[in-house]
Amino acid sequence: MIPYYTRFFAIAFVLLILQILVFDHIDLFNFSNPAIYLIILITYRLDLDQFGFIAIGFFIGLFLDLLTQSPGAHSLAGVSIAFLRPAISRFALGANFNQSNALSGSTLWSNRMLYLFLMIVIHQFIFSMIIYFNMTHLWMIAKQTLANTLFSFVLITATLTLFQRKT
Repeated sequence: MIPYYTRFFAIAFVLLILQILVFDHIDLFNFSNPAIYLIILITYRLDLDQFGFIAIGFFIGLFLDLLTQSPGAHSLAGVSIAFLRPAISRFALGANFNQSNALSGSTLWSNRMLYLFLMIVIHQFIFSMIIYFNMTHLWMIAKQTLANTLFSFVLITATLTLFQRKT
């Protein structure tokens, strides 16, 4: 288990640095930023401690909030999807929800894409709600959620496909 956590935290560190230095400066249509760091929360093993995963989601969000000066949006969105992940995996993965890896080859491609999409859209919706924190900006929240979700989904899917282990 120690090699898993060593590899996990090394990948998490690299993704967080890439998020801060590269992906936060990409502005597609002047308002859409991809959230590539969600790979950390998406690929965390399903059979490990849920409380530890929620803590990891919080600390990843706190780290990003401190460095990007966002008002707790990353922390709340990270904790929310960490908390909701068991329900999302049961819904999206069906009978395969009890496997250790949600993105394993034994899971149907459509189920994996649904899992990825739900994790990203829930994160982006909560993130946008906290950033704007006003229901009068509902159109902007919906527009930013949709744009960020699609942009992040494409980048995360491409990254996961590129670095997928061949078994």
